[in-house]
Amino acid sequence: MLEILKDNTILYVEDEPDIQANLVEYLQEFFGTVYTADDGAQAIASYEKYHPDVVLLDINLPYIDGLSVAKEIRQDNKSVKIIMLTAHTEQEKLLTATELKLTKYLIKPITPKAFKETMQLLANELSQDSKRFISLSHKCQWDKQEEILYLHGKVVTLTAKEYKLLALLIDKRTELVCYEDIMVILWEDAWERDISLGSVKNQVSLLRKKLPSGCIDSIYGKGYRLK
Repeated sequence: MLEILKDNTILYVEDEPDIQANLVEYLQEFFGTVYTADDGAQAIASYEKYHPDVVLLDINLPYIDGLSVAKEIRQDNKSVKIIMLTAHTEQEKLLTATELKLTKYLIKPITPKAFKETMQLLANELSQDSKRFISLSHKCQWDKQEEILYLHGKVVTLTAKEYKLLALLIDKRTELVCYEDIMVILWEDAWERDISLGSVKNQVSLLRKKLPSGCIDSIYGKGYRLK
């Protein structure tokens, strides 16, 4: 199961050079790529640049504390895994961390047993998420289990037809979805009517406004395809 971590990237944020160097060696044994940052400001900049699958950060960081970094990341992405490292066990901080839906809250110094258990937990969660979440971009995810669209970590409200159209494109992702198939799915209760091509294009246009730019390709004269 741990092999799945090799297909993922991690951002490790630690302001103490010796601790950072030691843990990086261990992380490189598990993850395909390990990014590092030395403070909270660097952490946010590195997250926005690399869009890692996992973020491992200390709670006490220069400039911006770890909880604030985690909060900003969580607002942007609901599915990224976040692990918090801390030598503190104050109840208030633990409660705040709970609200951020952390994968793990590790107390320093980290024991080899705790580290290995955390890697296993990450592997399990990432394996489940690979089946549950579909990324339309690094800031936009479709939750197949809950059937919810997230953009910048916030739920996107869809109309009934927008929902049906997105579900169809996701189900056939990377494949061409022709105009006729869209008509059948979106107007299934009124198929006897003459549904115009303009109506299809209008629905696609409305959905595009709620998705990141470039998510839906137009195939001239045929239909659409989700990237």
